[in-house]
Amino acid sequence: FTLIEVLVTTGVLIFLSSTLLLYGHSSKSQIALFKEQAKIINTILRAKSLALTAYNQDGSPCAYGIHFGKDQDENWEFRIFKDLDVNGSAADCSTADHKYSDAPSPNNEDSETPLVNKLNTGLKFTEPIGFTDMVFIPPDPSVIISPPPSGDNAILEITDADGNFKIIKINSFGQVTTQ
Repeated sequence: FTLIEVLVTTGVLIFLSSTLLLYGHSSKSQIALFKEQAKIINTILRAKSLALTAYNQDGSPCAYGIHFGKDQDENWEFRIFKDLDVNGSAADCSTADHKYSDAPSPNNEDSETPLVNKLNTGLKFTEPIGFTDMVFIPPDPSVIISPPPSGDNAILEITDADGNFKIIKINSFGQVTTQ
């Protein structure tokens, strides 16, 4: 081989290696976004499923919901909660407010569901998220999003530090779509 051929071959190998390294970093952040998107969708569908299976069972809550917010360390979290009446029971569901309460009460404690999920480090919701609570009321289930979204869909956008994002849309019927 001549010196020029060796230099050209080395240059091509360096270019391909650097491209592979950059692609690997980009795909790792995309995988983190996909995993977080799937975790949020799974939590939404679990709350919807809990609402449907709890309908007409003795002692079951009025509804199940999901609360999106920040913890005391300003990290994003989302949690499943029981929606109960003003007395903390399911006796009179017409008095349920269909919102999450920070006060210690039975609607914050549920041994059957994982309560708190946090977004992975480096990921965040694009602010403002537009709503904080989503409640599934059996038997339909009817969906109450509060505060109500400005359009037809409630939209969650998850972003990473590189500017990559994934979108989750939930309509007023509880249908979940992604982009």
